[in-house]
Amino acid sequence: MNWLSFFKRKKSLPQNVVSKQPKADTKADVKANTNAESKKPPAGKPKAVAKTEPQSVSADAANATANAIDNRLEQAKQRHRQGHIDAAEAVYLDILKSSPDHAQSQQMVAIVALQRGELQKAEQLFKRAIALDDKQADFHSNLGNVYAGQNLPLEAYNCFKRAIDLDPNNLTALNNAATALLSLQRGDEAKPLLLRVLAISANDADASLNLASVHLAQADIHAAIAVLRQGLEYNPQHVDLLVQLASNLEMINELDEAQQLIEQVNSQNAANSQNGISGRVSLLSGIIYRRQKRFAEAEQFLQRALQQGLAASEKTEAYNQLGLVLDVNGKAQQAFAAFTKSNDMMSTIVGDKKLIGAAFNQEVSDISKFVAKEQAFAKTKPSTVAANFSPIFFVGFPRSGTTLMEQILKAHPKLVTTDERSPLTAMANELRNSKQGYPNSLEHLSDAELEQLRQHYIDWCEEHLGDISNLQVIDKMPMNIVHLGLAKILFPNAKVVVALRDPRDVCLSCFMQKFEVNSAMANFLDLDKTAFTYQQVMNLWLQYRQLFAGSWLEYKYEHLVEDFDTTIKRTLNFIGVGWHDSINDYRQAAQGRAISTPSYRDVTTKINNSAMGRWRAYQPELHKVLPVVAEFVEFYEYPQH
Repeated sequence: MNWLSFFKRKKSLPQNVVSKQPKADTKADVKANTNAESKKPPAGKPKAVAKTEPQSVSADAANATANAIDNRLEQAKQRHRQGHIDAAEAVYLDILKSSPDHAQSQQMVAIVALQRGELQKAEQLFKRAIALDDKQADFHSNLGNVYAGQNLPLEAYNCFKRAIDLDPNNLTALNNAATALLSLQRGDEAKPLLLRVLAISANDADASLNLASVHLAQADIHAAIAVLRQGLEYNPQHVDLLVQLASNLEMINELDEAQQLIEQVNSQNAANSQNGISGRVSLLSGIIYRRQKRFAEAEQFLQRALQQGLAASEKTEAYNQLGLVLDVNGKAQQAFAAFTKSNDMMSTIVGDKKLIGAAFNQEVSDISKFVAKEQAFAKTKPSTVAANFSPIFFVGFPRSGTTLMEQILKAHPKLVTTDERSPLTAMANELRNSKQGYPNSLEHLSDAELEQLRQHYIDWCEEHLGDISNLQVIDKMPMNIVHLGLAKILFPNAKVVVALRDPRDVCLSCFMQKFEVNSAMANFLDLDKTAFTYQQVMNLWLQYRQLFAGSWLEYKYEHLVEDFDTTIKRTLNFIGVGWHDSINDYRQAAQGRAISTPSYRDVTTKINNSAMGRWRAYQPELHKVLPVVAEFVEFYEYPQH
């Protein structure tokens, strides 16, 4: 058994789903330790012992002492369960004074520190307990909880794995190990652990929630929904399952059923008052009402969620959603304040991760210098492996409308898209770890290594996209605009489609959008850094335009909105396929898909011009941004005012 389930189980994806915050339930989780039972003499025929034998007296005394300690420990745990943590801790410490090697008391002192949030202290105490007895699965599992609380998922996973080695059926360790793997983006490894939990205990709600997260990470939202529905068959009133299912249904635009589930949760008043569920339900209600264009109710529920209390990550979502509602209602100044609040809170949450934004900017600068070298692409040769394969790279600065175009292209029967799971991105990550680093390693790749990379790319497409023999692959990842040099070296004949949008709207939209923080998106938490990043990336694209001469197409989001057919036909002709009537039904097809980008709520609605020229309402807030992007406003012939 596990003393304290303190690990934050991953029950959702961060840019789109409401998640539950962990809370230490001391009454439920501080349980009697079956491994610490007092040792009793074995049953059977009693042995004769000489009265004068000193070992007998010593053994009896030792057993009596052990029994007394066990009794005191059990009484302290009872007090602990009742919420009297200080009194229980005093007993644990007193036991350790006379018996400093008593591992179970050491474990309980560590649990107290963990419950108080004293993570560094708890880490040392659990390590001390493990040094006294390293065969206790609970000790390792709880040390994993500490590492999880410190945002060290790899260290946490290693502890949970050790606990599983000692106790293969430890459900808490299995669940938490899967959660750590999800945090490490190793969902494929998490899946068998969760299936093992459900094989042992089919009604384990945490395993259902985590398995649904695995399916979401694999972009299979329908499988996630099926798992949640099955979990509800065993636990029909389980609040987290209901909330998660409602959130997932919202992602595929099943708003009516999502709303019904939220109403069901609200009707469960007793459960609704526990574990902060009220705030999360209000938050999800606000999201759904916004999707239904019931903006007054959306604002009401989002304000209520913030008043009811939310975890920090949930507050960032609530403020972001509130900003979107206020923006629609024409309250630009209040909306900007809400977006700023959301981003400031996210900056606090990610902490040092903000530094990776500077690392991204440095890499863009390094790539720009690499592209400027005349010899950088001289060694590019025709490929044998990819003689009949050449993907089209679909890129653009984030929030330029790439998801909308991707859903349109996906509707064409001759096209298949990568859904922002680009193999090119994975290859760039791999090259960063090479001896020469990235992009310098590109100059040192042999012809054989290039062929191997091409084969890996094709293998990935066949594994994730199915039979592509008669399809044109569209590798869609907006920020691959930075890695087009790598694309050119791998596939010299590749074409590039670039999405453009008014630079002022792009920068504002990036600041308004709640992204999952990575090296590029870390810059979008600050408006000035957003503008600098835009300037840097788009200058790099202007270098690439010369490199891909005759093999690139730019289109404007504004033209797509104002003249849909002409823009799409022009794009399809460039790709090499003609118009197909299924294009007209792209919205209906998209409604049932799991769209992995923040735009999933927007691309299934009828195209309108509401996002065009939004920057004008925010001119006072953009006064530092406008001069930075002015050169691109002029270059791409956008209106000055």
